[in-house]
Amino acid sequence: MDVEVFKEAIGVKEKTKKTTADNVTVMQNDFTKAQHSQKRIFQREKKAHMRRLSLIFFFGAALILPCLWKTVGNWLEIRNLDAAIALAQTEKKQAKDENTQLTYEVKLLQDDEYIAKLARGKYYLSKDGEIIFSLPEDNQTKMAEKQENAADSDS
Repeated sequence: MDVEVFKEAIGVKEKTKKTTADNVTVMQNDFTKAQHSQKRIFQREKKAHMRRLSLIFFFGAALILPCLWKTVGNWLEIRNLDAAIALAQTEKKQAKDENTQLTYEVKLLQDDEYIAKLARGKYYLSKDGEIIFSLPEDNQTKMAEKQENAADSDS
């Protein structure tokens, strides 16, 4: 056992008997010739089959990949358009709500009584012979409204 470790350490290899083609004698009879012939035919057929299979795969991939590429592109475009549609529907709903509010305000502004009430409340306009008293709490709320309006217009 120690000798084997020593031989391994110094790099000495034992010679082993190799089995090579030099050691084998080929028989030249009809059976072996037929077997070699069949083996060569089988190898040629296998090679031809692999070539055909490779060509079929290549042309199949050449046909399928562009279609697949286009399909994925269309799918992405549909996804983007769906997002755009959702955004447009949201904007449409907001515009519709704003339109409803503005229509209501137009109806109110067409009413003379509402305009008179608005003018009295905001601008202290009065009817003939009417006296308007401004209370401190009214002034505070109006000042707060003015400050809010100023802050909203700044934004």
